[in-house]
Amino acid sequence: MIKPPPSRDDLMALAHEHSHVSKDHERATAESVRRKLEARLREIEGRFERDLAEATTDEALRQAWRNYLHRRGPAPDEPPPVPSLVFRGRSEIGSEAVAREKAGDVHIEVDGAVYDRRLRLDLATDPEGAVLRIGPLPPFRERFELPAEALDALRSWLERPGAEPPWRWARELVAEGLVDGHFALTDRGRRALMRRAA
Repeated sequence: MIKPPPSRDDLMALAHEHSHVSKDHERATAESVRRKLEARLREIEGRFERDLAEATTDEALRQAWRNYLHRRGPAPDEPPPVPSLVFRGRSEIGSEAVAREKAGDVHIEVDGAVYDRRLRLDLATDPEGAVLRIGPLPPFRERFELPAEALDALRSWLERPGAEPPWRWARELVAEGLVDGHFALTDRGRRALMRRAA
């Protein structure tokens, strides 16, 4: 599967993580802690620059994003956000269905080709999780493509009200549709957490 270029949500997630680590760095008093946080800031800035290079060739837009990273300006509107992933599943014959929310509709692709568009996604459930049925095709069983550590970090954060979101895993969680760009848990995120807990 070809990885799409970084989206606005990806850049926003890195900027939020950078902001969080910067605040920790400002509050740190121990020199060893400050050095570790400085190294982490450099690592985040490196990831940010790599994503920015993939996201756009427009140097003015890149500079606007750098300003946003260092809290010197608003977040640019480009690149456009990726439509939210609401379902990913595989059938028993190996076909993959992906459903994304776009402008109030749910667009469904099967094996990379547009297949259907609906107002909402109706999923069946069974002991093994959510199932999507599309016309005469074999049913698609939901699956998740992210590290177990990311899901564990999400669960841990939700169990501690007031804690900082797991910014380290923001890109993976947003891309997989488990949280939105504001780090709010989605229906897909709830299903992932229920499935992992079972």
